[in-house]
Amino acid sequence: MSSNHKMNFTVSVMIFIVNIILLSGIEISEANPVDLDLSGKIVEESTSEPIPGATVILAEDDLGISADRNGEFEFTDLEEGVYTLIISSVGFKTVNRKVEFPAENNLLIEMEIETIQSDDVIVTSSPIGRNIQYQPAQSLNAEMLQQKAAPSLGEILDGTPGVTTRSFGSAPARPVIRGFDGDRVLVMQNGERMGDLSGTAVDHAVALDPLAMDRVEVIRGPASLLYGSSAIGGVVNMFSNDMPREWENGTSSSMASHASTVNKMGAGLLRTQYGTDRFAVTGRMIYRDGGDLSTPDGRLSDTAIQNISFGGGVGYRIGDFETGLSISGMDYTYGLPESIDDPNESIEIRMNRTNFQSISTMKLSRFIDHAELRLHISDYKHDEFEIGRQDEEITENIGISFAQQSLSSSLVLRHRPVGKLEGAVGLSFNYSEIEVGGGDALTPNANGYFVAGYLYEELSLTNSLTLKAGTRLEFKETFVTTNELFTNAADFENRTDLIVSGAVGLNYSPSSNWTAGLQFARAYRTPTIEELYSFAPHAAAGSFDIGDASLKNEFSLGADTFVEYSSNRVSGQFSLFANKIDHFVDFSPTRETHQPSGLPVFEYRSKDALMYGFEFTTDMRLSDNWIASLGFDYVRGRERSGDRDNLTFIPPFRTSIEVKYDNGSFYAGPRVRVVNKQKKVAPNEEPTDGYLLIGADAGYRFGKGLTFSLRLDNLLNERYRDHLSRVENRDAPMPGRNLNVMLRWEF
Repeated sequence: MSSNHKMNFTVSVMIFIVNIILLSGIEISEANPVDLDLSGKIVEESTSEPIPGATVILAEDDLGISADRNGEFEFTDLEEGVYTLIISSVGFKTVNRKVEFPAENNLLIEMEIETIQSDDVIVTSSPIGRNIQYQPAQSLNAEMLQQKAAPSLGEILDGTPGVTTRSFGSAPARPVIRGFDGDRVLVMQNGERMGDLSGTAVDHAVALDPLAMDRVEVIRGPASLLYGSSAIGGVVNMFSNDMPREWENGTSSSMASHASTVNKMGAGLLRTQYGTDRFAVTGRMIYRDGGDLSTPDGRLSDTAIQNISFGGGVGYRIGDFETGLSISGMDYTYGLPESIDDPNESIEIRMNRTNFQSISTMKLSRFIDHAELRLHISDYKHDEFEIGRQDEEITENIGISFAQQSLSSSLVLRHRPVGKLEGAVGLSFNYSEIEVGGGDALTPNANGYFVAGYLYEELSLTNSLTLKAGTRLEFKETFVTTNELFTNAADFENRTDLIVSGAVGLNYSPSSNWTAGLQFARAYRTPTIEELYSFAPHAAAGSFDIGDASLKNEFSLGADTFVEYSSNRVSGQFSLFANKIDHFVDFSPTRETHQPSGLPVFEYRSKDALMYGFEFTTDMRLSDNWIASLGFDYVRGRERSGDRDNLTFIPPFRTSIEVKYDNGSFYAGPRVRVVNKQKKVAPNEEPTDGYLLIGADAGYRFGKGLTFSLRLDNLLNERYRDHLSRVENRDAPMPGRNLNVMLRWEF
């Protein structure tokens, strides 16, 4: 698989250099006959006080600068013409201003204080499209995703407040939210379940390349009210532009290159879109190839990756109706560090996914004033190959194969305001069937469905106090069937569940600077087929898994609260959470070894659990262009009865510090992450030492849609082991020093 990765890496670097040369030529070829400067001052409307650090974007040239300590800014060497200035600053309403230059100059721009919240609506947490939050949430836009560029979703989100990553090589890295992993964190694509198997085992990857993502939203805390089972710990929603939702007339395109040194990886994206008043079409291609990860101890065998993916779709709009349809696919091959001490053995997963998605919206002039229908169909398959090498002979055997087809659909009907009451009704349907084969088939086959409906309402009690309440009713059936290795139908039992969940919350925003939220939620999760019936070696995951058919549904009573402050100088958030969970299913080591596979035995066990913790983040503007950031997060998980043993794979306390210089065009700065020892471990689980990692970021916004970024990780090549690492050899260190280079051009 990885024989060509060095060549592909070299080709990616050459393409990257050629792009810079070509783009530099474009810049050089553009004459600039007039030498004029556009200047201005930005002040607060009510007090005329300057607003230092406000961002000023020159839309026509896609140039950005920051106001100095006196609120003043200047663009140099401009031609005569009409320009659009976009001025923004935290805590103020964005200003858009047309300027006839040079007739208009020495501008005075007055900004109005934002009276409620940021305009950035987290759509994943609000079916009515409001920006009022009741639990912590955040979003990452395209530039932030570029700065965090990585081969997997888990690596990109690692280090954001309350989010760590489950590590098992680069490919299957998946986000862990507040200690909740796997099927307790719902990963979606454009608001619907993906239909992959990334939540069922540590060796399964998220089936979307990060270069395809334009935006990611993260909800920390229970979200079963809107999304049902698998959202007991939180939600990650990835937005891709394979289906045009917003477009302008004409053609637009984008190119991106990503290279990293830790595994000699190269990746590239090419996307183009054409639109008219009513119609748009788009398409993309992505290729990624990387070798084995490098660690301070040397190469970590069998961690190479290779994927190719595509996506495309059409959009149509007329009047108040919009609709779109997309198709995307991915072929992904990646290794797993299962037998790193034996160079003649390896594990490789070959995965393929094809999915169709449609989203339609309609604005109505009735009591129901907005309707949205989403449909997602997925065909997913992956095979886990056990590869042996003897002299020049290579043998391949399929240990386990999975084939899953799924359909997920949601209808959201939003009603017009009734007095001070706004809300929506939602209906959801999901059907899936999975076949498991191979010599080590992990579970029997299964198929099932759920039908659910929810009611969500928000009531403005005062100008600053808002109440949220909602309830969800879900009916779910699962049917278990035989396969080659699980042949006795009498060993299985079909499941039927009727489940009620709900949430109530308050948001208090006494001023433009302060907001606070509080939510109480009842969430649930039904056990997976793996947790119920596994009884086989899972070589790709490095374990012999034993399920328990008597497992009950998990039920969680959770409380979340946060306080947030935002001004043009300081912003920050402090959040607390606690979850009391009945019948929590823990994947527990037994310290036994299965023979003849030689794999450690893990059992799915039920226990009553308590998980609680906090997160704190703050950004401080030290001067016009210098910003310092500080963050902490902590989670504690233990049983509520007996000896109150700790739960497995709970992340330790973390501290992050970052200082950045950003003048609107150029940014750079160091960052430090300090991770404490994890000594509060479950029985038979090994503790891990603390560590300190130093890194740095830099980048340049050239304008005209061209951005360049660098990220240096583990600068000192520190040898450390992450507590959430699932590599079978627990002494194997995490990746060493790594330089990521990312170039993106939108034109």
